[in-house]
Amino acid sequence: MKKFVVLVLAFVFALSCIGTASAADAKRIAVICDTVGTNLFLTQVVDMVEQKAGELGYEYSIMECADTDEWKNNYEAAAHEGYDLIVGVGWQAAEFAAENATADGAKFAVIDTDAGSENVASFSYNEEQAAYVMGLMAGKAFPDEDIYGYIGCFDGSGSWKYRWGFMEGVKVSNPDAKFTFNWTNSYTDPTNAHEFALQMQAMGATYIFGGAAACNNGIFQAALELANEGKYIYSIGQDADETREDNPYILSSQLKNTGVTMGLILDKFFDGTLEGGLTELKLADGAIGATWVTNDGAYRNTEILTDEVLDFCKENVQKIIDGELVLELPDESTYQFNIAQ
Repeated sequence: MKKFVVLVLAFVFALSCIGTASAADAKRIAVICDTVGTNLFLTQVVDMVEQKAGELGYEYSIMECADTDEWKNNYEAAAHEGYDLIVGVGWQAAEFAAENATADGAKFAVIDTDAGSENVASFSYNEEQAAYVMGLMAGKAFPDEDIYGYIGCFDGSGSWKYRWGFMEGVKVSNPDAKFTFNWTNSYTDPTNAHEFALQMQAMGATYIFGGAAACNNGIFQAALELANEGKYIYSIGQDADETREDNPYILSSQLKNTGVTMGLILDKFFDGTLEGGLTELKLADGAIGATWVTNDGAYRNTEILTDEVLDFCKENVQKIIDGELVLELPDESTYQFNIAQ
């Protein structure tokens, strides 16, 4: 992925120009995000932009940001350089999209955040629904555990939906479950996640919710190392399916289909229906889900993910979609945690 570092008012060349439209007629689209690398949250978006360019015939630029200054500069440059659609991916996009969007200029959209502006089409996710499914799976597959682990990127309001959904899902099968939490303070460095996974296994946790983006690779590696010692932990991936036969300890993935969302934004932009304001995507929209429950995966550990476990999860997913089961996220300050000591 080519790295774009731009200054305010600097011209940004299109990363790729694909399609049948002439250069004069082609729409110009900018995507602004963190450094893509192997982050599945972002690679899904880039893949969809590349795919749709062939169908819709637009030019596009992927503007990667290593820090806040680059977010600010890239947004200001894109806003002044004649892009027709500017899409920001991640929470950092909200502030700069709101600052640069106007009612009569380029169309603005953000993914996985709320810009709080009627000039920006914001798309967020009901992550607690998918996290609840992950908790249902963990509790049903490991109903007799004393402790369940959770490793996330950062401790804050953004992770609360994940933590709450996971805990509530586990407690359906194991109401006395206790939980332990750790934070990598990174989206990409697996080192801390690896150490936390080893510590949690030593505490007695067999299942660890992997909520740490690319840092989850540290959990996956710890699982392989422990298996060589006759010890076991099981976990999940995030954003896209990460199950694979060479690591049967990755049971599922909590899916956040940012690529699907990017495709939705592009379709709405080209058919003229992209409007400002917040849209929250849910299980019923197919934008979030769980591998082997809502979507197939690359590998299924049938010893752990039995038909009974999956049927239990699928029944509850349908209840959520039908409105029979309503998940109402409480304020974190009022929640009664059962923390493992």
